[in-house]
Amino acid sequence: MEFVIHKSELVRELQTVTGVVERRATLPILANLLLETTPEGLQIGASDMEVTIRGTARATVVRSGSITLPAAKLHDIAKSLPDAEVQFKLLERNHVSISCDRTRYRIAGQARDEFPAFPEPDIKSGVQLPALALKRMIDRVLFAITTEDPRYSLNGALLILESGKITLVATDGHRLAYISRGSDVQMPGGELRVIIPRKALHEVAKIVAEEGDEAAVIFGKSDKQIFFAVGQHKLTSNLVEGRFPRYENVMPPSSATVLVLPTEDLTQAVKRVSLVAHERYGRAIRVQLSKGKLELSSKTEVGEAQESLVVDYAGDDVAIGFNARYLLDFLTVVGTSHVRLELNQAPAGASEQDREAGDKPGQFRPEGETEFDYRYVVMPMHL
Repeated sequence: MEFVIHKSELVRELQTVTGVVERRATLPILANLLLETTPEGLQIGASDMEVTIRGTARATVVRSGSITLPAAKLHDIAKSLPDAEVQFKLLERNHVSISCDRTRYRIAGQARDEFPAFPEPDIKSGVQLPALALKRMIDRVLFAITTEDPRYSLNGALLILESGKITLVATDGHRLAYISRGSDVQMPGGELRVIIPRKALHEVAKIVAEEGDEAAVIFGKSDKQIFFAVGQHKLTSNLVEGRFPRYENVMPPSSATVLVLPTEDLTQAVKRVSLVAHERYGRAIRVQLSKGKLELSSKTEVGEAQESLVVDYAGDDVAIGFNARYLLDFLTVVGTSHVRLELNQAPAGASEQDREAGDKPGQFRPEGETEFDYRYVVMPMHL
């Protein structure tokens, strides 16, 4: 095998596919990338046995062939090379020489035969999804997918496809992110519901960012796998098993209190107040609502902090505790200048029984959003 590829093309492709590679791979060869020549150029692939990705980069093929090389080492080498053409040449005993300008490397690889086979999805059976909208939807729910909960069905986001509508839902049991959008997608077979792993969604969003907003996304399902085809890239993933929680029961149908708050002001206030909050206990902050004022505060043995925002409110005093990190996750990606805070809490002076009955989640939504129906529900924390 021998081929020539420009450093920029090589680095771009490596950045796109290396996210699938596990740092502590169960099989040593899964720490490698598969490099294989094709009539279109150089195909680079990665697999962790659950998620696979392949992409094609422009390259001049001198001799066809294939080899697997250590992903992290290859990426480091590629980034360090001069901005010029790079020559790869397969040598004896699966060693590969890499030459660029006056720089030379020789690294050891492993044969293609030891690398797991890639699934071959039927792209023609898929449906086309809007690339930029899908990425924005993924970005707005990805952070709510659990990375620790033992319930396997929570380790991914629920994708619902129905004629004229796309929905994504994610939860970790303490918060829930829901986003829906109208679309011209047609589902002749009726509604499709699948739970897609967090890693697969993250990689799809990254591919769309690399390919550009104009790239088409083809999505499909076969047996226990799903696939995404974006430009020159194909990603396949095993589906998450289990039943997704009934998210509809968590989202409040209405709210007694609705506040419209400036996103940036709220973000900075949460950041400042949470500096003295306990990391161990979820960086809990107190949100106190009174006439004309929303006060955020935190008090621990480290110290205390408080900050207030002027709001249009004339009702009873209400207090609720939130995980500051959960709020910042939403505020970072919401994408609008103002957000809505919707509460159904009992007044601060209510009886203990009424307060417990009113211990309901808060809901955040973008103010003025027209493209998406985006809701973020956060369970309160005891103060």
